[in-house]
Amino acid sequence: MTDQRDQSGAEPLVNFRNLKKFVIYPVLALAALYLLPLWLGPAFDGFRMSLDRRGEISPLVAQAREDAITYGQAVAGASGRYVVWCVQNRDEWDVTVDGDRAKRVGVSNYAAMPRYTGNKHQACVPMLLLLEKPAAGEKVRVFFKEALE
Repeated sequence: MTDQRDQSGAEPLVNFRNLKKFVIYPVLALAALYLLPLWLGPAFDGFRMSLDRRGEISPLVAQAREDAITYGQAVAGASGRYVVWCVQNRDEWDVTVDGDRAKRVGVSNYAAMPRYTGNKHQACVPMLLLLEKPAAGEKVRVFFKEALE
């Protein structure tokens, strides 16, 4: 074992081998304990808000799936009801149901709707929508409520 004495024969004032163990690591641990709540608080708040949102829309989704309103029924005039449709959103003027270009919908709150153009494996995303009275020149008008994926 090596002697930790300096050239004068006296023991050094600071043992640098123990400095990490007794000073640096505890300071880092305290800093982590201080910063952890700053990160965990917003993370838990976001998780709680997500659960609250899912609890809020789950009855609407259940009712929409029970009603099972099709695009054809919506064209015939079923407004004021919730639907769960698979929607492909390419552009504000190119929002389609089931990726079918013949089944276009107008979205009154388009800015809130997530944009999804699809790929070769998935053509659309299930969304909860509220049917509204169509504007002039539109077959179906909806209000975007929630993307279900």
